[in-house]
Order: sequence, then structure tokens, then C-alpha cells
Amino acid sequence: MWGLLEPLPLLVTISLFLETALAKPFVHLVYKQNDTCMDFNAAPACFGPPVPLTGLKGYLLETVPANACHPIKAAPISNRTPSGFVALIRRYDCSFNLKVFHAQEAGYRAAIIYNLCSDFLVNMAVSMEETRLPIVIPSLFIGRTSSKLLRRQVHSAKDAQIMVVVPQSYYNSCSDETYAALWELAVYDLPIWPGYCTQQLFLKVLQEFGLLISLSMGTSFLLLVSWVKWGRPNQGIRVKTFKHGDRYDTCVICMGEYEAGDRLKVLPCTHVFHATCINTWLLIQPMAGKTCPICKQKVNNAI
Repeated sequence: MWGLLEPLPLLVTISLFLETALAKPFVHLVYKQNDTCMDFNAAPACFGPPVPLTGLKGYLLETVPANACHPIKAAPISNRTPSGFVALIRRYDCSFNLKVFHAQEAGYRAAIIYNLCSDFLVNMAVSMEETRLPIVIPSLFIGRTSSKLLRRQVHSAKDAQIMVVVPQSYYNSCSDETYAALWELAVYDLPIWPGYCTQQLFLKVLQEFGLLISLSMGTSFLLLVSWVKWGRPNQGIRVKTFKHGDRYDTCVICMGEYEAGDRLKVLPCTHVFHATCINTWLLIQPMAGKTCPICKQKVNNAI
């Protein structure tokens, strides 16, 4: 069991390093309900206010009409939901800012627009030809797969609360024209590192079992060091009898050719000598500095 948990600290470290070191124009859109946790990449819009660094929460509702190209049904008014509601809107048929404006006018605190045909993410922006509307709520763009999972939860759960988490590595691509151009039509939801839910699971396991995992990793490290030091194959001096056809020919210590029946010794570096020759050579060398006569590699084994 502990062998399976040992990679967790490394995975968390790598994941958090990537979160910090690799700037990306995504925020985490998270759905949590009981034991269910799902997270998706979402691209904030290039108009209206940015997503607060502290994130936001709200209950997700699909708009009526679904494309929000006309005034939509108002958000429910309830004291049970102080965090407010977030509109889930279908892409196409009209401009992004018009959709968000209608959600804003209907009382929603944020809007999420989803791609209808693919998981392709885009930076939502207002073109020069479009009418600029006074947008005061943040909005996000997500892919089709993400929307299907979220819509399923909206239809099956009475209260489908979502949370927007802004990672430390978030980079607002709208503030840099060069960077925005690179991502404008080519941002994919690529799971190249653990998402928010996976990171939280790793951290929870570390909090509960961190000491045992550390002890297990320490023991494994000591065993690995011992294996490297003592367990490598062919580390000792091997003894063999020379026979015709062997690839060895001459002992470099006495310069004599090997003959059938000669007793030879093979060092860990694979160099071969007469047994008596290498024994004499090693005996006259210091205990801590015995080396091969040819390559000078250390020979730690007894004669």
C-alpha cells in the first residue's frame, strides 16, 4: 500500500511547481457535491471585470432561451443561496457580450458560455464592429465536454453549486496582444498536470498520512542505497579457469600469455589477470586505494 503512496509527494511537488512556474490563461471551474469533485479549465473573457483573485461561488442554472441572445428568464430570488446564481449559456447566434449582458440584466452574478461543437477554448472578446455594452459581471468560456458534465449535474441535482478558483499561475492573456494572439483560437483543455480536485486529494492524503509516507520513503531510500552499493551484479572479483577460445590473451602484469588451465581473476571492471599476479598487485596497494592496474577503477573486494 505504501509503495503506491510514495509517488504522491513527488506528484504534488511537480504539480504545484507547474502551477507556479508555467503561466497559463486558465482558471479552474470546480463542481463539488458530496464525494463528487470535478474540475475544468475555463478561459476568462476579455471584456467586463476579471474573475476576483479570491474566486467566486454560485449556483449554476441554464438560461432560457439557451443562447441568451434575447432577454432571459430572471435568476431565482432565494435567501438560501446568498452566493447567487451563475448563468450557463450556449455559444453562437449572437455576440458574447450580448449574452453576458442579458445574464447580467436577469440578476446573475456571473456567466459561463460553453462551446457547442468541440472542446476548443477561445478568448471571448468584443470586436470593433460590435456594440460595446456595459458589462459588470465576470464571464468564462468552457468546452463541450465540460458543459455536458455540468448540465447533467444541473438537471440531476437540486442545487448545483460551482466554484471558480484562480490559480497562482494564472496569466491574463487579454492584457498582452502577442500572448493573446497565440491563444486566441488555439487554447485546448490539455490535462498535462493534475487538476484542482486531484491536487486537493493528494494534499488531503499527505495531511493524514504524511508522517508514514515520509518514513516509508526514507526506508525505501536506504534500501535503494544499499542495493546500489552491494546488490549490483558482477560487483565482486570472479575466478575462472582459462580455456582455449576465451577472449583473454595476455596478463598485463607479468606480460605472459594465458595457457589452458591457468587460474584467472576477473575484476568488477571486467579486466582479467593471472590470479597470483593480481593478488600480489592488490597486496602491495593501500587498503583504501586498491585499483585495477589498467583502468585505475577502485577494487574494494577482498582478494
